[in-house]
Amino acid sequence: MPRVITPLNDKQIQALKAKDKAYTKADGNGLQLLIKPNGSKLWEFLYQSPTQLKRRKTSFGTYPDTTLSKARDKRTEHIAKIRNGIDPLDEKQEAKETKIQEKIKATNTFEKLARERLEKQKDTISEVHYTRTINALINDCFNYIGDKPIDEVVAKDLIEILKVMADRGVNESARKLFYSINKTFKWAVANGLAVRNPAADILIEEILGAKTKNNYPTITDDKGIKNLLISIKEYQGDYSTKQSLLMLAYTFVRPFNIRYAQWSEIDFKTKQWNIPAKKMKKKADLIVPLSDTLIELLKDLQQYSGDSPYLFPSTKSKTTPLSDGALLGAIRRMGYTKEEFTPHGFRAMFSTVSHEKSNFKHEVIETQLAHSVGNSVSQAYNRAKYLDERVELMQWWSDYLNEVQK
Repeated sequence: MPRVITPLNDKQIQALKAKDKAYTKADGNGLQLLIKPNGSKLWEFLYQSPTQLKRRKTSFGTYPDTTLSKARDKRTEHIAKIRNGIDPLDEKQEAKETKIQEKIKATNTFEKLARERLEKQKDTISEVHYTRTINALINDCFNYIGDKPIDEVVAKDLIEILKVMADRGVNESARKLFYSINKTFKWAVANGLAVRNPAADILIEEILGAKTKNNYPTITDDKGIKNLLISIKEYQGDYSTKQSLLMLAYTFVRPFNIRYAQWSEIDFKTKQWNIPAKKMKKKADLIVPLSDTLIELLKDLQQYSGDSPYLFPSTKSKTTPLSDGALLGAIRRMGYTKEEFTPHGFRAMFSTVSHEKSNFKHEVIETQLAHSVGNSVSQAYNRAKYLDERVELMQWWSDYLNEVQK
């Protein structure tokens, strides 16, 4: 004959005293009160799991915070769940995991993950690429979807970003930004931080049109080059900007490399400017042999830049380089339109003139331009490749620029 359990009442519960060992008092239907040696009283509910088919136990809180009436109500709720095949403990664990996932989702915003991905790749991409990518995200992306949990970003959000940029006429910048967004989603999905990639649903050509190759405007005739160099030398603006344009003309590196050039990269003894891989588009070191004209320019420059780490410090602070707009602004103030010339045009100028007027091999010219040359084997990293010929090439180019100004 089963034991008859007399339900508890508040008077009985209050009278229960602590003992040396914990003990329980049953209320019936699986509900019991555990009295601990320290005097605390904890409601417990014992039941047969409908999914695991074994005895399990869960708690309803301490008495009197959880009153007898509340404990019985919880017992009734749990019995109803068990009859419907739900294990209360499993349900509780699932709810806890859901909360954790929701918290992770709330903190895994697009901006957080985009920055995290870039930071992890910082050592494998050039400084130029890193700076351009993070600036594009800050300027045209984060203000739209930066604070959104990554799984809440949809294709419509990305299309809106692209359309806004297309309306500004910066289609190529929009295309590069889209590639960066796409890579962020792919990385997040691969690392279990996102469910899917909405960028995969977008045909970028339908929004931005087919990609077209734009050649930078340049000047390649002797008279035009002479007038440009004279305009630079007679430039009445900032000295640092003026000298940076002259060095750009003689070295034809990318404008970023000029702006971020540091004295630690200049070796007067070997007459070389050693640009580290992290600053290069192709992620390989570049040696720029320095002609006599450039050595003189750099020695004069040392007196101006003082203790700045940069060859061409900003007008606002010696600890920061020239701004991106400084070179372009100077070119415009000299009277050259965007259709006529840009700072990047010095590269095309050198390439055209050297191929047409010098006897140097194509491979030597392209190597000094930091372009990939030949097949994958011949493109293998070698910072000193064709170095002797490149020293002669740089002196030839310097002599040509000096001669054309006469």
